[in-house]
Amino acid sequence: MKVMNFRISPDSKYRWVLFIFLVIVQFSVCGYIAWRWHNIQVDGIPYQWKCIPRLEQSAFGTDYIRVVFPEDTTQWLDDTAPRLHETIYVYISRDDKGVIQIQGASAHKPPVGEDYMNASVVGYGDNIVQFMVGFGRYRIDPAKADGIYDIGVSDSVIASIRMKKGEGVIEGIFVNGMPLEFCSSEAEKTAETLAGKNADKPAASVKTHILGSAMVPPKQQKVE
Repeated sequence: MKVMNFRISPDSKYRWVLFIFLVIVQFSVCGYIAWRWHNIQVDGIPYQWKCIPRLEQSAFGTDYIRVVFPEDTTQWLDDTAPRLHETIYVYISRDDKGVIQIQGASAHKPPVGEDYMNASVVGYGDNIVQFMVGFGRYRIDPAKADGIYDIGVSDSVIASIRMKKGEGVIEGIFVNGMPLEFCSSEAEKTAETLAGKNADKPAASVKTHILGSAMVPPKQQKVE
């Protein structure tokens, strides 16, 4: 049986057609991702969710926060057990403070009007499913990421997220109501500089936990 040769000659005009096509596809994918992120951020429903941030580094040397959500198990609502890595739908709602409430999970989307998260099955047993959501990264300026090392066990760490049609984006991470970026040494240096210019005013370090550990939506929190 003769095998056809699909090799493209370096001098072939089709080489440039293929190159331009791949460039268009690549830019289209990047544009769609950016558009989807912006769309969710603008129209998505806001939620607050307890999290554990971890500083990691990608293969390209870019710093980012790996956001782990400890509340990753819930009751399985279907009669048929889910398969490992299967895409499922986690039913969610909000309490009066905007904190996320996990209602259960199913292989079927909830009724129209109810919110949910797309997730992947990582474990199952005794009618309890363990899941992992797809929005687990938070980009941050490397100079403002070191505040993560000062987070204590008693601190309240909350991710502010927005959800739309099962997809989510992380808008910010708050430690005791303060943005994680404000807890960095870079922010502390800025505060000290401002304090030096206003010596008549009492200086306060931005790393001091001036808020209580109650779970309060960061955007509604007011710092005196």
